[in-house]
Amino acid sequence: MKSATELDAADPLAPFRDLFVHSSAESDLIYLDGNSLGRQPAAVSEILQRVVHQEWAERLIRGWNEGWLDISRSVGDLIGQLLGAQPGEVILAENTSACLYKVATAALRARPEGKKLVTDSENFPSDIQILESACVSAGANCRVEVVDTTISPDPMTSLLSAIDDSTALVSLSHVSYKLGWRWNLEEVNKAAERCDALVLWDFSHSVGAVPINVAATGVNLAVGCTYKYLNGGPGAPAFIYVRSDQTQLANPVAGWFGSTAPFSFDPSSPPAPGVERFLTGTPHVVSAALIEPGVAMLLEAGMDRVYEKSVALSERFIHLCDERLADAGFEVRSPRNPDQRGSHVALFHPYAQAVGLALIHEQSVIPDFRPPDLLRFGFAPMYTSFTDIDNTVDHIIEVVENGGVDRWRDETPLVP
Repeated sequence: MKSATELDAADPLAPFRDLFVHSSAESDLIYLDGNSLGRQPAAVSEILQRVVHQEWAERLIRGWNEGWLDISRSVGDLIGQLLGAQPGEVILAENTSACLYKVATAALRARPEGKKLVTDSENFPSDIQILESACVSAGANCRVEVVDTTISPDPMTSLLSAIDDSTALVSLSHVSYKLGWRWNLEEVNKAAERCDALVLWDFSHSVGAVPINVAATGVNLAVGCTYKYLNGGPGAPAFIYVRSDQTQLANPVAGWFGSTAPFSFDPSSPPAPGVERFLTGTPHVVSAALIEPGVAMLLEAGMDRVYEKSVALSERFIHLCDERLADAGFEVRSPRNPDQRGSHVALFHPYAQAVGLALIHEQSVIPDFRPPDLLRFGFAPMYTSFTDIDNTVDHIIEVVENGGVDRWRDETPLVP
């Protein structure tokens, strides 16, 4: 196996690392939580200066006619390039939860004969809550069927067996938030299509980390956040993708910005054409503007190169965990096959939270913890190095051997 130094020297994405902000006060920090919140692109400061101190401060209300009205669509189209979507099929809207609710409810109302909505136990818990609410709001005799994929040796087979002629909608996280399992987009979409069901994907843990081509894989509908691998910042707006032929879907939370003529102030103004009909209220101008640098860098780097490095980083980490951490009670719980994995690796340990807190507070390594016993290590290829991987394993060993688990066992942070 090549040394981390050799791999970093040959890494074509290495120059992008310097285009992100790194704290001078924590120069040795290893940040492996990009699957929850990505690093800040350095270009964000310039954009913030322009939007806040020039456009807002000086242009005031005139800013709406000088680009603000277009920002949801223009940034949406940029994200659409990452997804392989056509212009006008992606729009920025509210947060992921609100976007998921709107699109799920619209899909269920378009399939009133459907009796069930299929999802899986590894879906994000909030997504499952929202899907339950969508079933109620759709006014259909629809129930949510949660396929238990945690106990299945073959999650795909278990899922596909639940999709039948009574299915109105299938909704899944493309990459599961906990274990990093990645669904095969095309296989699921084709299975649903055979049953005349729609599929709604949550791309939050995959966009910007693994290649996605919605056109080639037959994706109907999707939502996703922008603050993980897209590096859009905390609370950045989410996006909605609606394939252009899904014209039967209507926004269940209709509002003025989703109408044809919002500034006619006419409550009977018909829905806007295309995906813009899924807008509701005023765009998040400042936070939307900050999404652009991270997406632009990913497009410049190319998703094939990004994914190649993602696989190399995670494979190296898994190999080192097997080789050096297994005897200390650690176990890789993410899929071993990179074709079935996103860009984060879940590591089991009976005292995972204590290990994570010791890494953060004593070793300058930031992973995250998911109850009851998993540490997640998210590898953002644009700024994570191979040296980061090797050093992280060294720090985990230090935590275990030097009593870090005992020092942090009784601590419970507000945000794990």
